[in-house]
Amino acid sequence: MRLSALDPLIPLNELREELLKLPKGYSFYEQEIIDFLSRRRWGESNRRIDRTTFWRWRNDNGIEHQKVFSRLDLLKLCQICDHYRIDGTRSEYLAMMKNKKKVALNK
Repeated sequence: MRLSALDPLIPLNELREELLKLPKGYSFYEQEIIDFLSRRRWGESNRRIDRTTFWRWRNDNGIEHQKVFSRLDLLKLCQICDHYRIDGTRSEYLAMMKNKKKVALNK
């Protein structure tokens, strides 16, 4: 499956379902993810997410430095992309992730 074939504004739940159809261990290359996230962030505009932004998003989600990304990595990156698309801030996103970790640890 090519990410370019998917609607970039597909809701996360639907994207998750599509990704679950892929074989276990399926991965995506960095450039393909950047292209998809750019279309998701800015729609039909020609704007692109630069490498610095991509690395920051990756680091904020605890994704190791790599050139190949898993389905879960893609979902995490789409989540942060969606947060910024609705004018969220980095501090808000980091606080949200911190709260999620807290809740997961208390279970």
